[in-house]
Amino acid sequence: MLEKDLFIPIKKYFEAKGYVCDGEVDDIDLYMEKDGENVAVELKKTLDFRAFQQAALRQKIVDTVYIGIFMPRDLRSRSFNDKIYILKRLGIGLITVSKRSGRVDVISEPIQSDISNFKRVNGHKKKRLESEFQKRRTKNNIGGVHGTKLITSYREDALLVLDALMELGGEAKSLEVRKISGVEKSTMIMSKNYYGWFERVKNGVYKVTDIGLEALEEFEDTISKLKR
Repeated sequence: MLEKDLFIPIKKYFEAKGYVCDGEVDDIDLYMEKDGENVAVELKKTLDFRAFQQAALRQKIVDTVYIGIFMPRDLRSRSFNDKIYILKRLGIGLITVSKRSGRVDVISEPIQSDISNFKRVNGHKKKRLESEFQKRRTKNNIGGVHGTKLITSYREDALLVLDALMELGGEAKSLEVRKISGVEKSTMIMSKNYYGWFERVKNGVYKVTDIGLEALEEFEDTISKLKR
């Protein structure tokens, strides 16, 4: 399927709404007018940066701008919803065309959405972000890296618990570990054993695993900073 295959279905859609349409007007893929309003549709096979760029530039000279694409398979995915969010912030509409039936759907209207609306909906994520930052003691992660073990607030707590358990001889009661580590959720951390550092010996008693011993060496510097 080519970009030109989007043209006829979208043109017919707008003509049915009373628009007068034509293609390639001053390099605009589909241009139309109605009641003093002019509209541009940029036709693209994929919704990528180039599509965003061209549509945004059209806003300099056209009242309303859409991007027209074929109906994507990942329409309901998180990554595609992120793209729609950007379109809403830019005030650019999105139209899809079914490859099978040629059906035209307006997925997002070309109305600029105020950022406060999104912030209100995502208030819980903002609180989670701030909470995670404030809970982190060391704050020594390097941004822009992938595949590395981040020092999150949970990992910091787990390291303090691991170190306390080792100070107690490598095996101890959970109450003793909580007292030495100062981590209120120490028992839950050992029970959940997310990193594989702990092993339950019996009710209320845990010991350090071989993986835990390796972690003590791997995160020695971090543990030292946490205990200052």
